[in-house]
Amino acid sequence: MCIRPWERWLVVIGVFISVDLNAQNYFVEQALLFSRQSAGGSARIQAMGGAQVALGGDFSSALSNPAALGMYNRNEITISPALTFQSADATFTTWDFDANNAIFSNKTNNSFSSSNVSLPGLSIVFGANKSDEKAPFMGGTFAITLNRINDFNGGLEYKGQNNSSSIIDYFLEASNGYTKDQFNPRFDPNRSPAGKGDNVNTPAYLGYNNYLIGPASSANDTNYYTDVTGKPFQSEKVKTSGSQNQWNISYGANFNDKFFFGGGLGINSVRYGYDKTYAENYEGQTMLAPCNACFNNLKLNETRTTTGTGVNLTLGALIKPIDFFQFGLSYVTPTAYQLTDTYTASMTTSWNNYDYFGNGQRRLNNESFSTEDTDPSNPTDPTSYSLVTPSRFTAGAAIFIPKKGFITADVEFVNYSKATTSSFTEQLYSLTIDAPSEVNNKISSRFQSVTNLRFGAEYRINKFRLRAGYNIMADPYVRRPSDRINYSLTNMNSITGGVGYRDSKFFVDVAVINTQGDGYYVPYAVASPVSPSVNYNNATTRIQFTVGFPF
Repeated sequence: MCIRPWERWLVVIGVFISVDLNAQNYFVEQALLFSRQSAGGSARIQAMGGAQVALGGDFSSALSNPAALGMYNRNEITISPALTFQSADATFTTWDFDANNAIFSNKTNNSFSSSNVSLPGLSIVFGANKSDEKAPFMGGTFAITLNRINDFNGGLEYKGQNNSSSIIDYFLEASNGYTKDQFNPRFDPNRSPAGKGDNVNTPAYLGYNNYLIGPASSANDTNYYTDVTGKPFQSEKVKTSGSQNQWNISYGANFNDKFFFGGGLGINSVRYGYDKTYAENYEGQTMLAPCNACFNNLKLNETRTTTGTGVNLTLGALIKPIDFFQFGLSYVTPTAYQLTDTYTASMTTSWNNYDYFGNGQRRLNNESFSTEDTDPSNPTDPTSYSLVTPSRFTAGAAIFIPKKGFITADVEFVNYSKATTSSFTEQLYSLTIDAPSEVNNKISSRFQSVTNLRFGAEYRINKFRLRAGYNIMADPYVRRPSDRINYSLTNMNSITGGVGYRDSKFFVDVAVINTQGDGYYVPYAVASPVSPSVNYNNATTRIQFTVGFPF
């Protein structure tokens, strides 16, 4: 479509957004990714939108409000498998200018889908029989549980013609202003400061070693050029994987069946990764001399993995002033993580017997280079660092209809801008690290405090249960376009429902959770011309079961 003159300012703004996105390093993304947690729990709780802080009699309380464990009067063991379906409908947008300098946007639509089987819940609960009902303390319940609080499995895919830019433009912008020393993979004591090159183990580094860019004249030149001047057909598939799980060791105490207090230790495990395959195709295109039809295509593969553990504490209280009303409070301390991050990448290029140096000594055909070729003694160049995600405070209430069911709601407060990073080891790959204080400044300026809402209801028909719920996770971003981060969704809304069956020796619950959210992705960021971008809608449907056996 043609953009009217007043709308050109939006594209100019987009240029600055692109430059800023290039500076948003991976650790800012991680801070939000690991801070923004879903409401874990059993299929019963999931079917009710995750609302659970004011409810008892469910192993999910060990995660959300340990005080509610005090309502147990039995022992119990459960297992909760799940099947998840994910899809992403993406719109790939590029920009072009006509002879009259009018701006055009080119949009192509693409879709991606995936599925996985998981085990988001396990538990064993030891509920003490009530002691003398006249005594203030009537017993307590101890529980060990596992809950999945984030599922990272999914992805997106896009493809389309780009007549305005190439990833090679990004390589040039990232490299201009520095000598070839920026690509030095070995430690050099004569550098200032001493170390390896600043652009080692990056996509630009692979582009340099595949002859897509080079210094304009001498080895000391800081200006870079490329012989590839065509207009590429671009495509990319991004696949993400992993999960964030929390083990809880929790205890809840019962006082007069009116007041319940509890606490628990949370031990988190994290594994997150992505595999990206990006390609540009130039086959059959006429380019500027001397590289007329000299180049066919490039393919860039990137793999990144972050793993680690964290720890937190959860404190809770639940009050039952009258038989048909309960009120709960829960506080989760900041979670302190120790994480390790690794990155590997490779690039292949296809040339048509191109005489790169113009002297017949080096003709290019099929070239390839990998970050694993950089330093054979340490090919993945891991980085360790600390991350502290923010605390969260939740209040909930439940109203009961005797022998019929109940309705319940939770309000959760969390400030994503309070996440902090520290204690980095040397970072030598993709998106050169800023000082930890600069990373934290980006976190505090991009993210904000939010209020998340959860609603749920249950209706009883003899031994059967019907459930429904709704979950709203608010937008974590300060409302500026430049604050958007790759892979992270804005608002996420979930519609939930389920059924259950319970008797004295066995129970089973089934939940269906459908979650929708909008995301944003930039393949590469350039100042000029405008960067391509991908807007996508992410839809996830999870079917979760919980099977329990009182004993």
